Amino acid sequence: MTDEEKLAKATLLVKGRMKSITYGVDVPTGNADGEIARMARGDFEIETLLKGSFEGKTIQIYTGTGMGDCGRLEEFLRAALLYDRPDFGPIELGLTKTEHEGQTYYSSLICDYAKDP
Repeated sequence: MTDEEKLAKATLLVKGRMKSITYGVDVPTGNADGEIARMARGDFEIETLLKGSFEGKTIQIYTGTGMGDCGRLEEFLRAALLYDRPDFGPIELGLTKTEHEGQTYYSSLICDYAKDP
């Protein structure tokens, strides 16, 4: 897909900094069998909300942990490691919203829009 198509698909488009990463978080897949996926969760500080609406300045973003699951773990880790470096600017992420049993999850995978500084 082109960047324009990825942007159109995104529920939210956020610009900011990845503050921290938690690896190995259990997230429901929404499958009828109750399957759980092991993912990484990034705590992302929003500087600018470019598309959509979200209350708050920090959002939890989920991504795959690697090994063929289309995750952005490498990008999340790099952004978190360079969080407080002024020469590493904010990143933009297109997020997909999923709801399961009243809980809202936002995710970013390699097929979603992203722009590194």
